[in-house]
Amino acid sequence: MRLTIKLMSIIGIMSISTNVWACTGFVAGKDITADGSIMIGRTEDIGSAYNKNYIVVPAVGYQENVYFEDLNGFKYPMPTSTYKYTMLPDVEEHGDGVYASAGINEMGVAMTATVSAAINDDVKMYDPLVKEGLREAAIPSVILPQAKTAKEGVELLGAIVEEYGSKEGNIILFADQNEAWYMEILSGHQWVAVKVPDDKYAVIPNAFMLGYVDLEDTENVLSSPDVINLPKQNGFLKEYEGQFHLALTYGDELQHYNRSRAWGGQHFFSPSQEIAYDVEVFDLFMTPDDKIELQEVMDLQRYRYEGTDIDANKNKEVRAIGTERQAECHIIQMREDYPKGIDGLMWLAMGNAEHSVYLPTYGIIQDTHEAYKVPGTEYNQDAAYWSFRGLSALAEIDRENYGAGVRDFWKEYEHQLIQIQKETDEHFIELYNQNPQEAKETATDLGILIAGDAINQADDMYAQLMTLISKQAGSTPSKQFVPDNYND
Repeated sequence: MRLTIKLMSIIGIMSISTNVWACTGFVAGKDITADGSIMIGRTEDIGSAYNKNYIVVPAVGYQENVYFEDLNGFKYPMPTSTYKYTMLPDVEEHGDGVYASAGINEMGVAMTATVSAAINDDVKMYDPLVKEGLREAAIPSVILPQAKTAKEGVELLGAIVEEYGSKEGNIILFADQNEAWYMEILSGHQWVAVKVPDDKYAVIPNAFMLGYVDLEDTENVLSSPDVINLPKQNGFLKEYEGQFHLALTYGDELQHYNRSRAWGGQHFFSPSQEIAYDVEVFDLFMTPDDKIELQEVMDLQRYRYEGTDIDANKNKEVRAIGTERQAECHIIQMREDYPKGIDGLMWLAMGNAEHSVYLPTYGIIQDTHEAYKVPGTEYNQDAAYWSFRGLSALAEIDRENYGAGVRDFWKEYEHQLIQIQKETDEHFIELYNQNPQEAKETATDLGILIAGDAINQADDMYAQLMTLISKQAGSTPSKQFVPDNYND
């Protein structure tokens, strides 16, 4: 492929809540990643035909009496000035609120929200969810405009839950260049957050995963005041191995669609530990067998448990991490000792990751490709989502004969993007230190150019594969599809 040459040339020239039980989260501390970055990520598994956008929300210098209002009646006063941030909203036509999903703000704070989780009947009785409380749909839109650090993001969100209440059980991941935080909204008004250990990772299904936490360790643990008192006073506190256990106390029983992902994620990164599929309780934070590569996290978000007893390609009832229902998947890297703006890098795959591609953009971008902004819920060839999802839909018809060629093409494409990213970073660090505004403009142009090239590649493959499938007229392919643009 000439992708490396093409991108290096670019650099040279530029010197009501339907999103339930439907996501898988990931976080890794900086000591266990191969490049030393903190990583957070999530698959947004809302639907197999669900258009999403990717946009930049500009900073606001001064405003008075401005509120964020959600469809359920939640109303929150915004600060008089706000930070610029990126987000991945639903298109308006979905009609269920913003659902900003994930983003990075100009202060170098990243978040992904949320992984939904069910609360149990005892919690519903003693601290029920609040009908007009905070929803997943609103969380990034009220936090990213004002958080200066990851920890402050947790504190802001916790204060909102305590004052306004939450409509849902949710799990949120925050990161800046220094640390990552894992947060669970456990009931109408109770929450807990822990600093992610630098030497651990976690794969999070739609279930609370926190066990015992030391609430006295205020450096590493934050919480609502009554998170233990509430279950203790009302007789539903649960213990595990002699200690208070948050997930057992507040969460619902671990369902099969959560168990498969909890086990699958831990098996993916820690196979030597031979985690049993039917364990009573999965640990949240784990040690990987080896340093975690960025490409491996991309592969995790595509993982269908291939080669295991629960291989989703052979067992259709199994809930895979790499489900066809992914509307978008993202991985955010936060890098220590980088200038703010260059420290945050989002890798975004539109549609389901199995037959899509992860494309990088810096947190300092000021705009995105026009194809990321196309509205509407029906197929539209101008939309980035549909370019990648349309190709995926064809590839899924026959994963071996149609899908393998698509997957191989994108794998090599991603490999080259990852390989040149370090040199790209060095270029932008130098440029940012000399002229921050020029760096922002250049990063914006680069993100648009990369997206444009990938969209063109996807459209070309779609045309080739559609032609091949049509010519097959329902017969079994005689050989695997290989894109004509494989060597372009």
